[in-house]
Formats: sequence, C-alpha cells, structure tokens
Amino acid sequence: MVLKKRYVLGFVIIMGLTFIGVKRFANSQSNLDKISKENKVYIIKENDNGQTYGSELSSTEYNNGPDLISVEMENGETGYVYRDEFYDNANQPNNPEEAVAYMEMVEKNVKKYGYYKLIPVYKEDGKTKIGSFEIGGN
Repeated sequence: MVLKKRYVLGFVIIMGLTFIGVKRFANSQSNLDKISKENKVYIIKENDNGQTYGSELSSTEYNNGPDLISVEMENGETGYVYRDEFYDNANQPNNPEEAVAYMEMVEKNVKKYGYYKLIPVYKEDGKTKIGSFEIGGN
C-alpha cells in the first residue's frame, strides 16, 4: 500500500512538472500558431545534417515529432531547441525518490532564477546558436 502511494506521488509530481513546462511551451506554441499559419511552418523539414525540424504540433509524419522543436524566445524571435533538451530526457526520475528530488531541484531553481533552466535555441541547422529558451518559468 505504501509503495503504491509512493508511485502515485511520483506520478503526480512528474505530471506537475510536465504541466509547468507544457504551459510555458503552449504559450510559445500559441504565438507560433499565428506565424505558422502565415508561413506554413507546420511542415516538418529536414536540414543538411539529417535532423528534422518544425512545430511539435505537426508530428503526424514523425511519431515523436521533429528533432528540433520550434519555440519563441522572450525577445519574440523564433528558433529551434533539441527535443531531448526540451523534455530534459537525461534527468528524468526513475523512481519516486528521484521524482521528489527532481521536483525539489526544479522548485529551487524556479524560486532562484524564475525558471528551471535555460536551453540553447538554434537556427534550423541545429548548430548556429541564436539565443536561449526558459524551461519551467513562471
């Protein structure tokens, strides 16, 4: 019974963190929607390095979406972030204890900086850095 509660707690914590990142991402995607309709950027393209790039909302042809996801930075410019960095795949918890520690770290960073972390934003080539994108901000 206690083990079940821990897994439920871990799940709730992970969902809360996901909501924080998804809410910020949704705001960015909402702004990109306007641009996308005008410029037809929902089409997933491939760069010279063989990486796919485009809107996360257009992931019909690619089950997991593009390698580089379009975002809008604080300054209004658009660019692309790496999928693994956006979803923080390297740091995802594997058990309830790790989930609690992860959430504590996220909350600490949000209180200190106003966001969980910054990730680099690139041009569609995936190499040319043009700015940063805040994950898990207020």
